[in-house]
Amino acid sequence: MQITQLPDQFSCAMLCVKSKMHGGTHMQKQKTPVPLDHAGAWRVYLGGRRIRRLRGLPGDGDDHFPEEWIASTTEAAGAGAVPGAGLSRLRNHPERTLRELIASNPTAFLGERFFRRYGGNCGVLLKLLDAAERLNVQVHPNRGDARRFWQLPFGKTECWHFLDARKGDGGLPVIYLGLKENVTPDLLRRAFESGDSQRVLDCMHRFPAATGETVLIEGGVPHAIGPGCFLLEIQEPSDLTLRLEKTTTSGTKVPDELCHMGIGYDAMFSLIRFPGLSSDEVRAKWFVPSLPLPPAPGGQITHLLDYNRCPYFAMEQIDVWDTFRLPQEPVFYGLFTLSGEGELSSGYFHCALGGGDQLFIPAECPPLEIRAWSPLRLIRFFGPKV
Repeated sequence: MQITQLPDQFSCAMLCVKSKMHGGTHMQKQKTPVPLDHAGAWRVYLGGRRIRRLRGLPGDGDDHFPEEWIASTTEAAGAGAVPGAGLSRLRNHPERTLRELIASNPTAFLGERFFRRYGGNCGVLLKLLDAAERLNVQVHPNRGDARRFWQLPFGKTECWHFLDARKGDGGLPVIYLGLKENVTPDLLRRAFESGDSQRVLDCMHRFPAATGETVLIEGGVPHAIGPGCFLLEIQEPSDLTLRLEKTTTSGTKVPDELCHMGIGYDAMFSLIRFPGLSSDEVRAKWFVPSLPLPPAPGGQITHLLDYNRCPYFAMEQIDVWDTFRLPQEPVFYGLFTLSGEGELSSGYFHCALGGGDQLFIPAECPPLEIRAWSPLRLIRFFGPKV
């Protein structure tokens, strides 16, 4: 038996297995994992040094590339974005994007049931964020508002999973989430128009950014990440971000167009979810407890966010200490290595795994076998529920 590559549009994603059967030749296509390069986009805030450290790269400074986009078919928008920014590229063929590869045969790569329901869009984006400064208070549209104001199919519901925290001048990191009970639309609007960021923050609940915690951010809910947060963010695949501050924490003025994304301030404030909630209500509604599954031979899966909490995406943590097997899935998913070293194989495909490595796994890919050389921790994520 021998293995040869298919024509270019399938390279790095399928192998052609040639074998002799009953005196003839039989050709069988076998799907394989797709190793990806590292995609990023310029952002207005500073950070990124822990992303480079995770990948084993030198340098302790922060810059304006504080995010890595993982298995991304979404192009970055907003200030500083250049054409193609944010799109993942094939590690072995960097001239090609993952989006182009999927478009060559979306049914095969995404799964027949998924394609029938959602078309050729993956419907999900995972980001790695390392914030050296507090991000502006933001709010994102839900799907209905995205269609109404921007004629786009996806809003930007998202979910944070905190990996680590670096202590800054203000102590341990915090997040801001949801409006307080006494905050009215008029009070929030006046706080925004005053230009005083603290007045906007005073309208919101403040929580510690605890390592290992998972927080769901639904469309219409104001939120902000504090300095020092290092997290994974899974979200719908859009870059629709409205800002409730006119100045960044480092003093840069934010143009009106970047605040309201072209819809005007009246429309922007109509997207915000009122009334506010108590701190306990926010915790009960949007802080998501993890659910470890029983250990299996060689490893264990922990559900960080499942479809019962959000139908738009799901995310798991996979810990491997020996040899662990993942079964074939009817839909695609993404894999990202957080820590450790090992090896992944699927049929005739083999690759090493280390911190920062990422792969796209096509639908119906043969089962994966993951072997740990040192304890491995991976993140697996899925698109919308089928």
